[in-house]
Amino acid sequence: MSTLKPLQCLNLDKAQQRSFIEFYKSLGQKPVTTVRIFDRTDYYSCHGEDATFVAKTLFKSTNVIKIMEVEDQQLPYISLSKNNFEGLIRDLLLVRNYRVEVYTKESKRKLENDWSIQYKGSPGNLAHFEDVLFNNNNEMVNGSALIALHIRQESKQRTIGLGFIEVNERRMAVIEFVDDDFYTELEALIVVTSPKECLLPSVTAEYERVEQIMKRNNVIITTRKAKEFTVDKVDILDNLNKLLRFREGQQQNANTIPEASKSLALSALGAALTYLELTQELGNHGQFRLESLDLNRFVHLDAAAVSALNIFPKPGTAIKSNAYRWQSVLGVLDRCRTPQGHRLMAQWMKQPVQDYEIIKDRHDIVEYLFNNTMVRSELYDNHLKKLPDIMFVLKRLLRRKASLQDIFRLYQIILRVPRILTLLETNDVGSVAVQNNIKNPIKDSLNDLKLFKSMVEQIIDLEAVEHGEYLVKADFDSQLKERKDEMNEVFSKMKRHLSTVAKDIGLDAGSSIKLEFVSQHGYHFRITLKDETLIRKNNSYRILDAVKGGVRFTTNKLQDYSESFATLKNAYEDQQQTIVAEVIRVAVGYVEPWTMLNSQVAYLDCLVSFAVSASTAPIPYVRPKMHRDGPSILKLSQVRHPCLELQEDVNYIANDAIFDANETSTYIITGPNMGGKSTYIRSVGVSVLMAHIGSFVPCENAEMSIFDSILGRVGADDNFTKGLSTFMVEMIETAGIIRRATDKSLVIIDELGRGTSTYEGCGIAWSIAEWLAKESKCFTLFATHFQEITDLATYVPNVKNCHMEAIVDGERLTLLYQVKPGVMEKSFGIQVAKLANFPPGVIKLAQKFYNECEDHRGTIKEKHDTNGLAVLQKCFAEIENFDCDSDTLSLTPEALKSLLFLVN
Repeated sequence: MSTLKPLQCLNLDKAQQRSFIEFYKSLGQKPVTTVRIFDRTDYYSCHGEDATFVAKTLFKSTNVIKIMEVEDQQLPYISLSKNNFEGLIRDLLLVRNYRVEVYTKESKRKLENDWSIQYKGSPGNLAHFEDVLFNNNNEMVNGSALIALHIRQESKQRTIGLGFIEVNERRMAVIEFVDDDFYTELEALIVVTSPKECLLPSVTAEYERVEQIMKRNNVIITTRKAKEFTVDKVDILDNLNKLLRFREGQQQNANTIPEASKSLALSALGAALTYLELTQELGNHGQFRLESLDLNRFVHLDAAAVSALNIFPKPGTAIKSNAYRWQSVLGVLDRCRTPQGHRLMAQWMKQPVQDYEIIKDRHDIVEYLFNNTMVRSELYDNHLKKLPDIMFVLKRLLRRKASLQDIFRLYQIILRVPRILTLLETNDVGSVAVQNNIKNPIKDSLNDLKLFKSMVEQIIDLEAVEHGEYLVKADFDSQLKERKDEMNEVFSKMKRHLSTVAKDIGLDAGSSIKLEFVSQHGYHFRITLKDETLIRKNNSYRILDAVKGGVRFTTNKLQDYSESFATLKNAYEDQQQTIVAEVIRVAVGYVEPWTMLNSQVAYLDCLVSFAVSASTAPIPYVRPKMHRDGPSILKLSQVRHPCLELQEDVNYIANDAIFDANETSTYIITGPNMGGKSTYIRSVGVSVLMAHIGSFVPCENAEMSIFDSILGRVGADDNFTKGLSTFMVEMIETAGIIRRATDKSLVIIDELGRGTSTYEGCGIAWSIAEWLAKESKCFTLFATHFQEITDLATYVPNVKNCHMEAIVDGERLTLLYQVKPGVMEKSFGIQVAKLANFPPGVIKLAQKFYNECEDHRGTIKEKHDTNGLAVLQKCFAEIENFDCDSDTLSLTPEALKSLLFLVN
């Protein structure tokens, strides 16, 4: 961390301290997830509980906390440099999903406490902090989507209106839908849109359960005044008329677009527009597009499945870290070279598509890149990584904060992208998907940017750019020409002085000694480290610093020249400001083709990333064969988990997964603890997801139908922060699966029913497995330690048993991680406890109780097996054919007595 200067220790006298403490206490309580920061011009400060939080978060120590103390009043505080402040803002808004309030002081008087909030920030409202969050060193990778909800309850029907805004992508969307008491559709929308923040008119009544759902999905809640959700439709449409970019030939009136008819969703969108204050920024006018959200386009992913499949890394994981690569599916597939590629990849992971043609096009392009090593390598190693984030530059353009350097960065893209087209043209294999989805769209965008390219070449001094200077050509103005001549004269003097110095120390000018420029030192000379002895004892030369590239030094004469050149350059830049402003104004008119090109670059980057991931895996991925129609099918040969196989010292054992709607739709999976059940079912779910986003899959062969949902319940964790027990979390997530699953769904369930008593858990697990097999008819992988559930295969023909193979040799347990048909009678929990080095006494006692339970169970089976089995089968038949309207019961009193005796 940066060392704090003495000035940054709040050198306030007692009166100033007392005044500030009184002001700070007058602010009152705030949410724990809001941090107040005070801008003190040259540095920043945090106080009270915020000081402790920031010290632990930023400095990993409380030793940096100081105490402001006056009489009996104390206030802890911490000082932050500019770098500390920027790092803190990134952590709070992009990683922790906190809110930030920055206070500034109006008056210069020290005793005045006229502090006020200068700007606020939240995960869904980053506008005031974009320069800090997304500078050249911190790419705009994270999304900042915001939603607003408006719920209307009429009789027994609940209608939800949702407004969505993604400022970075300049995109708005609305949707209205009827939802159930569990907000199933809403939760699916949260997964698809991945908002960072949700606006609600209150958190009472209908909105209480919505708040729980948002917290479960790590979306922060912001409560707004109810009147913001009831703004007159005319006012909302007026704001949209300002913000929307209408297509050519389209009527310039928001009231004519289909989305305007969704009044409930429009009111929610109006609240979001008010909160973000988009209309107040002129750069936003005419730049947004509005669309309708359509959930049916995507494969439904519930939050439990997203978590179970480890689709995303932990928040805050650096994209370039090793942990990012193997801790999540996104990390495995995201080999993108551009920020826009990273953003689109994360969006695709949340939005696997059901459209067969879209999937086919992506697979076709990935196959072309997978098979053509030269094209793939050139794109990945040379071309894509040189393309900047177009959206970031466009945001600066729209806010009129762009410079000639930004214009030149866009110009460089126009020069580099044609090389990509040339590469694809010279290696054309007749791929229709490559032609229609990459080459033709990029050609159209470049054609629309021809005049932009001409403007740059006519206005910017491209020779000056080679020296790191972004100037308008001197020909544009007589005064610019005069300044340019003066600058050239001074530069010529510096070149002559270079020759003089080179001759003096015996080096070749331009090779062994160079004239260079950096902003810190201005113009200076640089020689190699080994030549430093030539100037060490010469008082005419002053060493500036020594870096890896050599030794920088200057002379009094060169310093004078450098200062003169800087003065002339500043005058030149001041003179050219009017021309630069006009260039930026014209450049804004090209935002639409630049936006299209940005999307095309991101699309190509993602598909190259898929091809690179597939080709560099320990065993290359294969293209899955997708079925558009017909009975559901899923056949994965030697499926692997893409994350685990990347880990060092892991020799992954692959297995098959074969489903057919006409034969097998459910597998009950038994086996020992640590035997690989969870990994196996996850690997199947991940492969299905990867296929639906357009990626190849980690198998030897893969064939599948288009799925409408991937649903999961894996793991058992208490959720203390949300007030939910293990069992309650299980029941909520499983209830969602039962309501949603269809015969086109994939369901993975692991260890269901462990959060309650054994018999209750077994009963619930059985009933759910039977429901999914008989009613939903979805493809289900059901891993369990309840051996009783394996009997389900006896009663339901489309249920099959399989197990994870293990060998017990005396006291030794060997896990084989292979899926075999049939039932594994034991879970080998005691053997696993031995592997975990349980004390021998505990192991012995566990074995004793286990043996006693087995003996008791064996006695009961021996005495009552024949009669008991007959009675149980009769009970099952009775339950199967039970009629609520009939008073007859086929079970005799004697049979019921036998059942009671069997149970007791």
